[in-house]
Amino acid sequence: MKREREKHITRLHIILFFLVVIIGLTTFFIVRGKINKRTDKYKTFEKDIVTASKIYYKLKSIKVKDGYEKRVNIKKIANEGLIQNELIEDCKGYVIMSSERDMYTDEYEIEHRAYIKCGKNYTTVNYFEE
Repeated sequence: MKREREKHITRLHIILFFLVVIIGLTTFFIVRGKINKRTDKYKTFEKDIVTASKIYYKLKSIKVKDGYEKRVNIKKIANEGLIQNELIEDCKGYVIMSSERDMYTDEYEIEHRAYIKCGKNYTTVNYFEE
């Protein structure tokens, strides 16, 4: 009789353990998914800014000397109507257009990198405020 009760308690503990693990993992993945979704929104915004800056670069015929860079505020690009994203109102930042040498072709190409800060929600790595 005592042995059956011990088996029953052991089975109960195993079932409870697996329930706690399943609930914990489910909670973890839900929270992680929400964080990733929010971060993806800002990453998409950065890509939109880069695309807009490439168009802006061509429209304004911006010249960047080999090995140098130019910094353009995202509000300037937005004023041209090139950014159609609701985050433009909440974020500030800039795009760095730099002329960098391609190691394979030994020619200079223009690279565009967006740096944004959206309040306390998101900041691009290496974002610098003057």
